[in-house]
Order: sequence, then C-alpha cells, then structure tokens
Amino acid sequence: MNCIICDKEIKESEYTNAILCSSECFHINYWNEMVDRKDELNIVRVDGEQYYIENENSNSIRGFGGRKHIIRFYDGREVISTNLWYNGTIPKSHRWLLPDNAEFVIEKVKDILDYDLF
Repeated sequence: MNCIICDKEIKESEYTNAILCSSECFHINYWNEMVDRKDELNIVRVDGEQYYIENENSNSIRGFGGRKHIIRFYDGREVISTNLWYNGTIPKSHRWLLPDNAEFVIEKVKDILDYDLF
C-alpha cells in the first residue's frame, strides 16, 4: 500500500482514517480535509487560526470551557457560541485555500466594582 500524500510504499498505516506513512503526511491530510469542509457554516477562521462551532444543545464537554464567543462572519452572520472548538493554526501551505472568514467581537465589560469594599 502507498501513502495517499507522498506515495511512499508502506506495510501498514498507523492511522485509521487514511493510508498515511508519517505524522507529517497526517498533518497535510488533516488540512486537506479542512479545505474540503471550508464552506461549512460552523467553520470559523480568524487570523490564520481555525475553529468550529459545535452544537449549543450538546450535553458533553464544551469547547473553551463554555466561554461565550461572539463571531461576526464576513458574509454578515453573527453567531454567539458557548461551544467553540480549536482546530489549529492553518499551515502556510494551506492559508491561500483557507482564508479568514470571520472576526471575534469583543464585548465591552461594565465596571462591576463600582462600590466600597470596606
């Protein structure tokens, strides 16, 4: 069998989802798969980093500990998520294929310490 990325002949693949010969080829294959998914509505790319929005109704562990994120997509959508997961830094080899598609909106925090402590 041959690695699907570099075509190197191997006896067996250590990876379950594809025939790959190394972690380097795994990494390339991972980002190739992200290119295939780039237009999914739950994929977020900000400053060369990729994230995905998981189901808000999930009862499992939440991404970023459930911290609230406000995401403004370049197509005009604004999404509030408490279940955002990090995919990783998009490698330079894939950045032209995976351009930024959103920005994080920072909420202004009101001063809640407007009282005497003593």
